[in-house]
This record gives sequence, structure tokens and C-alpha cells, in this order.
Amino acid sequence: MPPVTGAQDRNRLIDFLATYGPVAASDSLCDENVRQAERDYGIASISTEAPRLNDIESELSGVGRNVILTGTAGDGKTFHIRRYLQDHYPDALSSWPGLEGVLKIARSDGRELRVIRDLSEISDSEKLAELQSFAGALLGENTDALYLVAANDGQLLKYFRDAVHVGGPEATGYQNLHECLTEMLRSEREADDTLSLRLMNLSRTWSSETVDAIFDAVLDHPDWDGACTGCAGTTGENPCPIRLNRSLLMPSDSMPSLFRSRLRESLRLAAANDQHVPIRQLLTLVVNIILGDSKNADRPLLDCATAKRRAASNDYGSTNPYNNAMGRNLRDDRRRANRVFGIFEVLGIGFETNNLIDAMLVQREPKTLYDELFDQEPTYGTRLFDPLRRDYLGGGGGDSAIKNFRRGLEAQRRRAFFLLPDHPDVEAATPWRLTIFHHGGEYLRLLNALNGSASRDVTDPFTRQLVRGLNRALTGMMATDDNHLWLSGTIGKTDDPSGRVATVDAVDRTSSTNLSVKLSKDSVTRRPALGVAVPKMWGQSKMPQLDLRPLLFEYLMRVANGSLPASFSRQCHQEIRHYALVAIAAIRSMHSDDEPGPEVVRMLSLGAQGEVQASRIEI
Repeated sequence: MPPVTGAQDRNRLIDFLATYGPVAASDSLCDENVRQAERDYGIASISTEAPRLNDIESELSGVGRNVILTGTAGDGKTFHIRRYLQDHYPDALSSWPGLEGVLKIARSDGRELRVIRDLSEISDSEKLAELQSFAGALLGENTDALYLVAANDGQLLKYFRDAVHVGGPEATGYQNLHECLTEMLRSEREADDTLSLRLMNLSRTWSSETVDAIFDAVLDHPDWDGACTGCAGTTGENPCPIRLNRSLLMPSDSMPSLFRSRLRESLRLAAANDQHVPIRQLLTLVVNIILGDSKNADRPLLDCATAKRRAASNDYGSTNPYNNAMGRNLRDDRRRANRVFGIFEVLGIGFETNNLIDAMLVQREPKTLYDELFDQEPTYGTRLFDPLRRDYLGGGGGDSAIKNFRRGLEAQRRRAFFLLPDHPDVEAATPWRLTIFHHGGEYLRLLNALNGSASRDVTDPFTRQLVRGLNRALTGMMATDDNHLWLSGTIGKTDDPSGRVATVDAVDRTSSTNLSVKLSKDSVTRRPALGVAVPKMWGQSKMPQLDLRPLLFEYLMRVANGSLPASFSRQCHQEIRHYALVAIAAIRSMHSDDEPGPEVVRMLSLGAQGEVQASRIEI
């Protein structure tokens, strides 16, 4: 691709990528405008596979079922529809998207495929005209048409809720549709026996493959090499910050980029915490890491001319990719408008630390840890930080030296989080200690183990710690017992958040003949869940589970390691107490048919080794 006029200062690829960044006029983030941006810049668009395309094709083939794509803005609903039309009805693309809200396509079997690109964009009159046909298709009453529809959750439910008020003989069917769709969305089910429908929520599917595909689409864009050919910034002592930032996200010496791996892990942790990042925002993240520039908040992205100036003045502090990943090159309001930066801000990267890592950054000790971090790419390491550290330790720079050092230290903590390898055996050195989720790495390892159907031997160390944390949180005692779960509480009305009275026996951590503790992956939330397992010989009793969101997992792991329960999170403490109450009720209901006898309570105390002891009292 030949560069545009003034090739030393501009090229089309960089200008095109900037349209995907966190700027006000990011038109290329909307699928409808991708083709126009491609024509304007003469650049191939950022293209990735549509993760649910095969599912859409499968549903709409043969007899077929209707497909509704839901999710938040930027999840790729319109992109999926365009890809489906491109593969199966390319001629229809010439009139899509058009002024009409509903695209009608004749199928080979004589039926009609009706495509609604966005339910929120069609007029009220179009919605009303389509209502009876659409509802009939979903209920299996209208076999003349199939629907492919994009709609966010709220608009979809509002459509049928409003339809109920229209009245008429169809009102009951609309009401049933509304109730059924509400339950499907709540329970995250894609199908229902009463409907001819596949409901695909694009906001509920975490996939590392999708994240990697987005990164690859930007980093491996075919125009990179041609765009930069002949540019002086590709050689010399001071590298082009655009090329440098891109290289830090790419493999080196056949080794994957730690920076990119840690970004992916952070996004996965956020997804487990119900903080979904749409495809649109993933593109923004990658582009901002590469092009971010904090020198001028009104122009937060580099172009080629600015990149050349930053390199010439050795001003790599303004182009720091680890700061860019947090959106630190943006004004506060613009940063908050992009949820992906909020995810990293919530982690507290740059502000959370411990003595070991700060000593390594300031005093260069322990040397092995220092070398592990600073032997990597030096531009954003020693070249940035050594002058600041020298001025600060020398004591002659005054307040400005202290201020600059503090900012530099925050930046190096961020760099350490993204570049230090995980140290599961040296807790203080693990990069997750630089976030509020000290046990984030362990949570991800547990997710991997459960996704891979790991044996109990692999998950049992996690179960032990969680049981110990629960015992400490529920009893208020520093118990060491990790072999039995004591579902304790209080008797009567009390403000005491801890309880040392149990009305059911302890649950064994492992047992084949009695109740036991089970750590598993919940099929709906796709998160770890801890609950009480019932032996098969006892029947199929439904037992409640404790949903282990990352925050609750963090709480239990910290309590298990010595933190006081009430000092960390009252909300988590209340959640655990509620779980104990419903679990006790479920266990007691299993024995409701037993012969009546005296009520037994167990007064709990600690033994000499911290084990929980129970004194039985009959009432």
C-alpha cells in the first residue's frame, strides 16, 4: 500500500486504527460504518471470525428455528447478521442496511427470511406491523417466515410487554412470550420447548479465542509492513513508540507476550465478575495500548508525526503502553465512558503493592526479582525509571523530584503487573498482589481446573482453603479446621455477626456415604460454586450453592489466610451467612420424616490446635 502524501509524517493504517480508539468520532466501531471507513482510508477493515456464526447457520438451515441475538452495544450482533448474509445471501447486502427496518429475503423452500438488524431502530409502526407475524413464528404458529433479529435484552422484553397492552385475542400469547423470554434471559437458557427459538446472548460467552482474534486482527493487519516501509522511525536508537508498543503485544523468540497474556487474564477475571467487555471495547483497548499518548489530553492518540517527536525527545513516558491499558492517557470522563478501562482501574493497578515488590523497584532487591522484570525491554523500564529513582534517592530534586518519582513508581508497578510471571509458590511476588484481587491468579487456576474436569486431587487444595475461610467467617473464631464445614449461626435475635451454635452436624469435606463439600462449575454462571453434595443413595435432593464470584473468593481466601472477617467486606459476610441459613434449612428438610426426638444443638469452641470442637446439648 503506498503511503499518503507526506509519508514520513502520516500513513493510512495509523489514521484508520485511530478511528477504533477511544475518541468521540469512532464511527468504525459501528458495523454499519465499517465499509465506509474502509473506502475512506483505502485499508482493509479489522475483521475477525463471528463466534456464533455456525450456530446461526445451523438454526436457520432446513426446517429451521428463529434466531434472536441479544447483548450489549458492541457485542457484534449486527456483525454476525452481516456475516450470515454475506455467506448465504450476498445479493441482499446491496440493500442492507437500508431505510427499511425489516429486510425480507425469499428462501429456496418458499418461506421468507425476515431480518431485523436492530429492534430498537425500527419505527413503532414497523414494530406493530411485524408483531403478529414475529410472535406467531416464535410460538410455532406462523410457518411461512423465519426471523433473524438483533435486540438488546431490555428492548426485546419491552416489545412483548407493550404488545400485551395492545389487547386483542393475541394478548395471552404475547404475555406468555414475555414471561418465557424473561425466564430464558434470567436463567441464561438458549432454548425452550414451547418456542421455535434459539436465543443467543452475545454478552454471556467468554472466549479467550475471541479475545486473541481481536488482538491478532489489529497486530497482524496486512498493511503494517507496507505502511511503515521507508520510515526512519523503524531504525535508530530511539524506536518508534507505535512500533514498539505493538511489538510488546506480540510473541518474541517464540515466547508469547506476557503483557498480552496478563491482559487476557484480567479480562477473564472481569467476565467472571459479570463485567463483560464487548468486541467494540476490545478493539478500543488494543488500539489505545498501541497509539495512546498522554501529552495532550485533547489528542490522546499518536499519529506518525507525533510518534516521531516523542521518539526524538525520548518522551516515552507519554506513550507508556502499560498506562495506556488503564486509559491513563484520557480525560477522566472519556476514560469512564469506556468500560474496558474501568475494569483495569477497579483492579487498582499502580496503587496496590507490597513491601517486597516496592523494595525491588526502589532498592533493586531481591536482585533475582529485579532482573526478572528489568532484563526485559528497557525503554519503558530502566530508561524511564532510573533517572527518576536517581533524582529521588539523591534528595536534591525537591518536591518535583518526589512527585515525578511517585508517578514513575506507579507506572513501574503497572509494568510489573503485566510483565512479571506468576509465582504461585512465592505469594508476595505474584503480580496479582499488585491488584485488589491478591488471589486472582488462584481463581483463574481454579477456573481452568474446573473447565478441564480436573480430578478432586487438583481442586482439593482450593476446597480446603475455602472451607477454612467459611468456618472462620461463620464462627468468628480463628479455626484451622479444613476437613469439616460448620454451618454455624446464632440463636435468637442478636447483632453479633458470628455464631457459635450449629443445629446440624458438620459436613465432611470428603465423604462417599454422608453429606460432603463439593466444589464444581455452575452450568449457568460458569463460575466456581461450593455446595453440599448428597450421596446418590439418598436420592436427588436439590441443595443450594455458594456462587464464588471473584470478590467472594477473594474474601474467603483472605479470611482463610488470617484476615478478620468483618474487616474486609460486610456484604460478603452477609452473603455467606445467608448461604449458611438456606443450606441448614435444606439439610434439616431432608430429615423431616425422621422419628421426632429432642432438638440437638452444638456449642462450638476451639481446641488447642485451632480445631473446632462441638458440645452437644439436647433441648
